Amino acid sequence: MQKTKAGPLLAIIGVNVIWGIDFIAIEYMMDFMPPAVFTLCRLVIGAVLLTAACVIFRGGLHIEKKDRLRVFIAGGVGMALYFTIESLGTGLTSASFSSLIMATVPIFGMIGDRLVYGSRITPLKILCACASIFGVYLLVRGEPMGISALGLAAMFTAAILWAFYIVYTKTLFDRYDLLTLLAGMFAAGAIVQIPLTVISQAATHAPVVLTQTGILLTVVTAIVCMIIGQFGYVYAIGNLSPTVVSAFENVLPVTTVVLSIFIFGKMLTVPQLIGAVLIMASVTVIALKSEENNQ
Repeated sequence: MQKTKAGPLLAIIGVNVIWGIDFIAIEYMMDFMPPAVFTLCRLVIGAVLLTAACVIFRGGLHIEKKDRLRVFIAGGVGMALYFTIESLGTGLTSASFSSLIMATVPIFGMIGDRLVYGSRITPLKILCACASIFGVYLLVRGEPMGISALGLAAMFTAAILWAFYIVYTKTLFDRYDLLTLLAGMFAAGAIVQIPLTVISQAATHAPVVLTQTGILLTVVTAIVCMIIGQFGYVYAIGNLSPTVVSAFENVLPVTTVVLSIFIFGKMLTVPQLIGAVLIMASVTVIALKSEENNQ
């Protein structure tokens, strides 16, 4: 019998609780900062802290020449583009709705595994994928929580980008230690985010309101939700299969929905609750069946 990996399992559960809280923080911050600016601030904080740690503990940020482009793309997509679009989608919808859409990540991951690694897609997986899509439909048709077409499109784009990030960076996890890999990706994300922020601000002229609470929340979420969250996530992927990691990602929407009820008083309607259950049950079955087939 395979030994249970308690450490990685606890890590992935903890990470998704943290990221569930992050959705709440993002929804709050969108009243004070546009998505691109908020993402840039957090990425710069992460890049500076992690690069400094690499200099102190590793003697510098050492990425092999052959892997630099791959790390740059991973950081640009998984850090800059993903977090900007996630923040945009959350601002246009709600923390609860956004986190529930992100529960479809294993669906896109399944497709990516098929295209890149040739993993088998069974009829049960297809059935679960259809059930998940129907669950999204129920979420959208239920009494909206500030849902817009642009917000819905943004969150599905974010889910696709995150699935790409998982598949694309899979081979890097075994070649670099966590500190070096994350420092490289955060630095790449910050570099990509600078022109994105300049272009976004030039087009929208969105105001930036600095408050003590906003500054504190930006710094704390950068350290806890982004840096610590990414460490836990990469650690879990390195010790568990991506399918098991995907199954535990259903902790994220549960955390966000419960907190939204207490903080914002936003309760899901009955159709939305049914849709949420369908999404989470479907992706869990897909994840567990995939793991079963890999054993």
